[in-house]
Amino acid sequence: MPRKRLEKEIRAFLKTRKILVLCTCDNNIPRATPMDFYMEKGEDNYNLYVGLSPGRKIENIKNNPIVSIGIYTPMETGKIQGMQITATGEERLKFLKDGEEGFEKAQRIVRGKRKLILRILPEKIELLDYDFVKENYSRFQILEL
Repeated sequence: MPRKRLEKEIRAFLKTRKILVLCTCDNNIPRATPMDFYMEKGEDNYNLYVGLSPGRKIENIKNNPIVSIGIYTPMETGKIQGMQITATGEERLKFLKDGEEGFEKAQRIVRGKRKLILRILPEKIELLDYDFVKENYSRFQILEL
């Protein structure tokens, strides 16, 4: 699939979803946490923001800054669609606290007053959509950022 088309498909998918599963790991103990997420409106990027509550996921990311994110289409829609996002490193997984650069912008993006926000800059987005096969594309598409 041409890159421009894939980017359009990815943005459309993300704009119609509200929940992701944030997967972290530390000391070989994985943790999968369902969370609401938000995107920058009108921006030409794939930056995701999640408001964080205290929990093991924060320490996991600090100790092992590698995350995998799963987002899917509920089965009752009759569609088989899913997305996996990979982000690694402190530059791509940035904790934003009140008073720090970028926090106010992030606070305007997420719903509700938050004390800690995680900005995720994806490096790889994998999109699975069986409808792509109808147009002679592979059902599995990868965007490297």
